Amino acid sequence: MSRRAKVILAALIAVGAVCLAIGIYGITQQSETVAAPTEESLIPKFEAGPAPAIVGTTLTGEPFDLATYRGTPVVLNFWASWCGPCRKELPAIAAFAKAHPEIAVVGVDYQDNIAEAKAFATKLGATWPSVVDDGPIGAAYKVPGLPATFLIDAQGQLVDRILGEVTEEMLEAKVPELTT
Repeated sequence: MSRRAKVILAALIAVGAVCLAIGIYGITQQSETVAAPTEESLIPKFEAGPAPAIVGTTLTGEPFDLATYRGTPVVLNFWASWCGPCRKELPAIAAFAKAHPEIAVVGVDYQDNIAEAKAFATKLGATWPSVVDDGPIGAAYKVPGLPATFLIDAQGQLVDRILGEVTEEMLEAKVPELTT
């Protein structure tokens, strides 16, 4: 190996060592000053207040406006046919809806294939209206993932949110919040 090649090789090794040292220093400094995100920081905080408006079309093609439910408490459930926990919770929601005709159940079919969503809703007994949403309704409600269920009182105020799969018992426990 020529002297010139040895000098170039030595220079490259030195530059590589300096870059490695800077990278390691940067990583150690970052890990000391930047906290890892927690689940709480990734999920938007629930804020009670007026329920965002929902105007759209249902899976059956009917027009929908959440404002027509003013005066009636609403269980608003965000779901999709591709969501495993949504499949598991739907029978519980159906049982709750049957036991509480004074409380409206409304679905929001979130970012889903409409044909698959219709088949899913029919197969699992979702007899309530489900509004088709390609994203804006979920964004307005700050849905961090599916399923997500919001409780809206008769005055149109958001009173609670349940993230994840609901059971009939969980919904039963929320009836006082909805009806007072």
